[in-house]
Amino acid sequence: MVIKIFTFSLFAISLWAYFLPVESLKDMVRNNDAPVVIFEEPFMYTIDTNSVNRTVQASYAVKYKDRDEMLNATIILKNIDETKNFNSENLKADLIVKKENNYTLTNNVKYKRDDFIRLDTQELFYNDLTKIANNTKPFDGIYNNHFVKGDTLYFDLNKSFITAKNTHFELEIDNKQKGKK
Repeated sequence: MVIKIFTFSLFAISLWAYFLPVESLKDMVRNNDAPVVIFEEPFMYTIDTNSVNRTVQASYAVKYKDRDEMLNATIILKNIDETKNFNSENLKADLIVKKENNYTLTNNVKYKRDDFIRLDTQELFYNDLTKIANNTKPFDGIYNNHFVKGDTLYFDLNKSFITAKNTHFELEIDNKQKGKK
């Protein structure tokens, strides 16, 4: 009888010890911002009934409850609006954070729209719906074969409207002279 009580008490203690750390871990995960899913080297597509709208390639993609984070990522957004005169937009950065339709790109940011717009900077905020890009850091860019350099940028891609501070703009430049004052 004593052996049965001892065995049962060991079983009860081990069962209690087994479930205690799991509950503590769940509480820690609830309080912190834990990822829902992590992808290594993902290649993702957004497809509708007509075509592929978006392609994402990254070293890592981490999905949280309220945002997506991608490391060493490239996003290709295809033009689905037939009234616009371009094929695709490419966004590339070391870190891309996407919340709803807002992208925050940081470190080695490269934006390209077909062959007529290119932008290199360290930070870019981009809204996929409004097609407005802006930043607060210095940038270098090419717009219709014209070189532009400045400190901050506001770029409305629908209206082809650009504003920038401390801007240096070169029209119809020769590639050997690009970037020289």
